[in-house]
Amino acid sequence: MKLFCESLTMRFNTLERNVKSKTNSFYDSYLDLLEATIKYFLDENGVPYDPTRTCGHIIRTDEAKSFFKETLGLDDYTFNKLPDYIKKCNDHKHKKEKTLQVEGVINFLKVYFDLINSYLDYIKGIRVEFDASYFTSIYGETERLNSEYRMEVLKLKDELKESYETRKLSEQDLIQYKNLLSIKDIELLNLDEQNRLLQEQINTLKDIKLNSMEEKLNKTIDMLNNMQDYLIENRIIARRTSRLIDGKEISDEELKIEREKMEAMKNGK
Repeated sequence: MKLFCESLTMRFNTLERNVKSKTNSFYDSYLDLLEATIKYFLDENGVPYDPTRTCGHIIRTDEAKSFFKETLGLDDYTFNKLPDYIKKCNDHKHKKEKTLQVEGVINFLKVYFDLINSYLDYIKGIRVEFDASYFTSIYGETERLNSEYRMEVLKLKDELKESYETRKLSEQDLIQYKNLLSIKDIELLNLDEQNRLLQEQINTLKDIKLNSMEEKLNKTIDMLNNMQDYLIENRIIARRTSRLIDGKEISDEELKIEREKMEAMKNGK
């Protein structure tokens, strides 16, 4: 989602990633986003405040209260929730007491969307719809994807295990396969980085599998071609033997013509 400036948009994207990762860092990112948004609104409208003070203090000043409640027309519930949520975020930051739940995500973001929509109404902008179902759907998404990616990597490795162990892969594919990080090594990273590496492994393993299938197909085609050559020669020998039994000889020119006919049939001409 794009907000009023790039800085706010980046902060919102960070918060969204924390929702997907189901991490308590959501509270830190929410506080950062809320403070930056409040200061942006005040700065844009020339409302004085002490930039050295915390967000919780700024929102309680008469100037800020007048701007948000009277100028923007922010309702009492939403305005009173701002210092309440700022306190909850600070409690998490200093005491690490909060555990992120999807209900909390919805409540915090509903208040934030009501705040920015009051400003959009004030500047006659287009309101942003708050879609609770969207944030519910992405809650823990990173964790779910991580599980899916792991299963896909293990499945592909199992399919290629025999080819790898018997060195039936090309030298390049063998090197790529051997250099893949183990799941245990990947687990040492954060979930976002894990998912990035797992996706890369899936792409690499699919390429190796495709190369392996192409190699098998080429070998099968070569084998069939060799078999067809063998059958052609057998037919020539049988033809020559039949002529000899009849007391006749087949000339080299006739053999050449016969071979060319069978080659043409082999090539579908």
